[in-house]
Amino acid sequence: MLRLEKVRPPVRQVLAIDGGSRRFKLLLAQSDFGRLRILKQELIDLQAEGLVSTEEIKSHLQEFLEQAGRPPLALVLPEHISTSQVIDLPHAPPSEVAKLIAEESIKLSGVSESRIAYDFVPIEWPAANRNQFWVTLCQEGEIRERLVRLGIDHDDLCEVTTTANALIAAYRAACPSSSRGILIHLGAQTTVVVIVLAGQGAYAASFQMGGDFFTRALARQRNISEEQAEALKRKTNLLTGTNASPEFIATVDGWVAELKRQLSEWFQHNPGAAAANPPFALIASGGGFEQPGLLEYLRNNAALPLHRWQKSFEPDGVIADNGFELALGTALQALGHVEQPISLLPEDYRQAWQKRLTRQRLDFASAVLVVVCAFVLVLGTWRKYSLFRTKQELLDKVQAGQMAVDANESFTGDLLAEYESLRPVLAAQQNTLDTLKALALLQESRSNRSFWYVLLADQQSYFSQAPALLSTNRPAKTNLLGASIDVPRLGSVLAHQLPGAPTNGAPAKPGYIAELCVPGDADASRQMLSELVYGLKQERLFSKVDLLSDDLRRNLADPKVTVTDRNFVLSLDFAETDFQQPARWRRPAALAPSRPVSRRATRPVQDAAGASGQSAQ
Repeated sequence: MLRLEKVRPPVRQVLAIDGGSRRFKLLLAQSDFGRLRILKQELIDLQAEGLVSTEEIKSHLQEFLEQAGRPPLALVLPEHISTSQVIDLPHAPPSEVAKLIAEESIKLSGVSESRIAYDFVPIEWPAANRNQFWVTLCQEGEIRERLVRLGIDHDDLCEVTTTANALIAAYRAACPSSSRGILIHLGAQTTVVVIVLAGQGAYAASFQMGGDFFTRALARQRNISEEQAEALKRKTNLLTGTNASPEFIATVDGWVAELKRQLSEWFQHNPGAAAANPPFALIASGGGFEQPGLLEYLRNNAALPLHRWQKSFEPDGVIADNGFELALGTALQALGHVEQPISLLPEDYRQAWQKRLTRQRLDFASAVLVVVCAFVLVLGTWRKYSLFRTKQELLDKVQAGQMAVDANESFTGDLLAEYESLRPVLAAQQNTLDTLKALALLQESRSNRSFWYVLLADQQSYFSQAPALLSTNRPAKTNLLGASIDVPRLGSVLAHQLPGAPTNGAPAKPGYIAELCVPGDADASRQMLSELVYGLKQERLFSKVDLLSDDLRRNLADPKVTVTDRNFVLSLDFAETDFQQPARWRRPAALAPSRPVSRRATRPVQDAAGASGQSAQ
């Protein structure tokens, strides 16, 4: 099961422990995308806190670890239990270098190989053709004993280094552009001297003269207890001014002489380094330099221009508070901010740490995978939801459009129903107008022409008569056109103008049948008839004007008013109107061109008399 509280980038936080005989320095650091950030610094004065026994120190340290969330630990070893130096090796393949260094480490330590923890990095001096390595070693028993003494032997230990290598890492972080320096760390028990050349360790040594050495000397000189001497040393300037003590000055001079001896031995073996430019910078660290007047005395009287660690003004510079230099260098190495780290972590701790790193990487990768999957799932859900919203909006639009169409169809139906209630009246009115106009056109067609109409009947009444119907030979009367028409017979014909009158399959259409006589010779008669037909065709009232074929003729005209071989029958078909057929609503095509459509009724057309009567009504 993935534990979220354990999911973090590998070695993202580390707690560096610098445990001295009088003080403990704890520094909690974190690496944020390759940049170091100091989270917490705590100085524990063992005497002030009353932490005298080992068990009390263990308990206090475990409480701090619990408050810090139990991060991985990095430990600084005292320099006097380790050895760091440069060794020369013959040129050999990389596979042989480790074996040669292991053999050399056994010689330097004087113990068996299984009891030695060592590490090395290659170094390169400018303009030197030498195969050299910076080697650090320590007895493994010393490391394990210190872990047990601090009570952290069962915690997650990720790094163990020495005071010299921690000072080198801190100096490189504080002054990345500086490549030459002498680092002097004055602790309670020992003084550590480290020479940095070309940004790499060149020399490391320690001697058993520290702050406690000055305290014990002052206690003997003043014949007081060491606690009183420590308090006096921290509060009073015993090197310059009115309170200067010649005996104490002599003690400090002895320390200076030993320091200079250590440095002179290295410079004798490296004469070119002393004359090189820029000169070595002397950096002082450790609680011993907190003694009032000590740094001023060393600068003015001992020709040692020492200065404390200063906050770097370089963009990439990192520095901790005074006294936390060793803890900072250890944290930098544990977090991977050192180019050539030296690690003395025992093999079993190293394997356990590698397993934890692997597990931590798997947990972190699993967490990243879960986050990616969750993001993809959220993105997919959002995408699906967006599609759903889009489709829902389209569906709402379609439904709204359908409702609008339904409302329109309902309104159209109501409108058509209302129109159907009025359509018979409109059809009767249209029929009356067409009949009157047709009579007027026929009357006008006789102007200045020598012919006369002998019969006028609507087509349905005309074709409803049998083809062999004979004349009644009743007296003829003159019709409206001046022709002699059998009025009783015409009335009989028009009496059949009913909506339900049968047509017996005759080709009856809305319109009239006009029978006329054209006297004169054959050519003149046909010429006049052709002009008459052409003139009537030009009228929009008629859709068709043509002679009726002989097989469709009916003998309805009075023979007394006809001329043999000059009797012609015209079929006058009305153009269709919109009032004769029931309206059928159809949805118009979106891109169909609009054109006027006129429709005529198929119901019987009333004669002029009947139409006039309806119009009058």
